[in-house]
Amino acid sequence: MSHPGRHPGRRAMAELCRPTRVAVHCHHRMHGETLASWLSALAGYSVVGIVSTGPCLLQLCVLRAPDIALLRTKAADDEELALVRKLRADHPGLRVIGLQYPFDPQESLRLHHAGVHRLVSLRSDLSVLFAALEDLRQHGEFANRRPRLTDRELEVLALVCGGYSVERIAPVLNISPHTVANFKRRIFAKLEVQSRTQAAVEAERLGLLRVGTPSPERGGPPSLTSRDRDILASIARGESVRQTANALGIAMKTVQSEQRNLFFKLGVANRAEALFRARALGLVDDC
Repeated sequence: MSHPGRHPGRRAMAELCRPTRVAVHCHHRMHGETLASWLSALAGYSVVGIVSTGPCLLQLCVLRAPDIALLRTKAADDEELALVRKLRADHPGLRVIGLQYPFDPQESLRLHHAGVHRLVSLRSDLSVLFAALEDLRQHGEFANRRPRLTDRELEVLALVCGGYSVERIAPVLNISPHTVANFKRRIFAKLEVQSRTQAAVEAERLGLLRVGTPSPERGGPPSLTSRDRDILASIARGESVRQTANALGIAMKTVQSEQRNLFFKLGVANRAEALFRARALGLVDDC
């Protein structure tokens, strides 16, 4: 017997109305960004991250719990098939769409047996991919799951990676410094990192934070020395100043001096900002 004021279907309706969450896997970052931009423009879809490797995709699915994964397939070899099986085993509610080129019947059969729900040829137009997405969206039994990194945690992560201190983040998000510190601890634990720079590396590696294109007024890529590039590579590995010094066989003060020159060239204030700026300019390779 129903009771006045109660709406048994409200939670189900909210789940139906929420955007379908999509993870994008593509070996070429530019192609992945293009595909993500197209998806983001579709009504009812939300891109949770863009990655370029299988391990990154597995970790992204743990952190952001997508409903659908777009997987760029290559040869349906043992490694690729194992990736699909692990995705399906670890995330039973996940639906996988394989993006295949060129089309090969034998490869398609192996991918389907491994657990891919739909295969779309990259020679098809986007309407074919959209039809596959809509089919899985309407008929897939998406569990009532929540992302491991919440929207608020992503906001804090973006500000942390941008070089904001706990005290500066608090008024921006209208929460207390104590709450920010708690968010930061949880984020670092989920990403399994110890520092802001390491968090920036993981956030970029997993496509959790989209790097904007360089603005025209900031100009093109600066001219970097080999030492600049060595320091950038160390930052991209999530290493501390001390670890950078040890790796390069130089003093910490030398690293700090060289780092200041690098920051000036990039127009940034800290290592996390340097990493994001370098990614946007194509100065650091993707994972």
